Amino acid sequence: MELKKVIIFFLLVSSLSLQAAKSSPNKVRKNLRQEKAKLSSISKNIATVESQLEGLNRKVLKLGSSKRTLEENIFTSKKDLLTSISNLNGGKKEIKNLLTSIAVNTIQEEEGPAFLISKKILISALKKKLKAYNGQISATKKQQVRLAQIEQDFKLYESKERMLLDTIADLEETKRQEAQKYIQSKNDYQKTLRVWEKVKVGRTKNKKGSDLRKKLGIFQPPLESHTSVDFKKKGVTFLFRKKQPVRSPRGGKVIHNGELSTYGKVIMIDHGNETISICLGDFNPQIQKGASVKQGDILGYTKLKKKGTSKLYFEVRQKDKAQATIHLLDEKTLASAGSLRRKS
Repeated sequence: MELKKVIIFFLLVSSLSLQAAKSSPNKVRKNLRQEKAKLSSISKNIATVESQLEGLNRKVLKLGSSKRTLEENIFTSKKDLLTSISNLNGGKKEIKNLLTSIAVNTIQEEEGPAFLISKKILISALKKKLKAYNGQISATKKQQVRLAQIEQDFKLYESKERMLLDTIADLEETKRQEAQKYIQSKNDYQKTLRVWEKVKVGRTKNKKGSDLRKKLGIFQPPLESHTSVDFKKKGVTFLFRKKQPVRSPRGGKVIHNGELSTYGKVIMIDHGNETISICLGDFNPQIQKGASVKQGDILGYTKLKKKGTSKLYFEVRQKDKAQATIHLLDEKTLASAGSLRRKS
């Protein structure tokens, strides 16, 4: 199993190396830009879907709260109306029974003046009570109509909620599909990036460079981000378009902090073994002459030109002789951004 993994690894490395060898730098960089644009597009799509989902979830929560309120009102109103109608109909029936009883009983008895007056008063009172019951029953029926409207609104809320939940489900599926695309696109981008890094770094390698690395070691590039790197046989020029720190390429002591009118600010660092490094160009030093520095310490910050691309020149010298600096730069950092252009 381990042997199989090793074989697969070497096949992958070989494949990337062949791809890097066969592809021109411009073509690889073009592919890298396309993959990056695709990745960015998918990320924006996912962000849009997430924003829509957030809005819809807020609507569902608000709708659910309103629906629960309506549901409580329906339950309470139904309970009150059923009790009220039952009581009203019962009371109305009793009044009617009393009126019928009075009418039947008075036929069988002798009606004197006093009796007729009391009967008339009683009948009048009962009719008023009956009218009141009829009025209350009519008002209750109106409440039933309003209840029916509330129930209709409740059904409408349920329908809206179902539609929102269906839309949310569709968006969640869209998000899932976009997430899968993102993973695939990121893998494609990383593969292309590895090819691009091999193309870039491969352009700086040769036998002499390997010997020089063994002799002087590795230096960290003074800039973390660059748009491109121009290199001659000796120094390296980093082109950049954003403000950032200028960092010490290796530990040492600052032996010079000055300015060249034509080229800009200059910092020189003594790294021992008669080896010094020079940073020169569009930056503002913020470290004193004589200061000790470690690799990665901030020497100053870049400054941007109003027009054109800003530049920082970097050179390693030993025994006051300029070295082919491109071969001494850390490969991982060098490969991380920008392009390499060898000047003639």
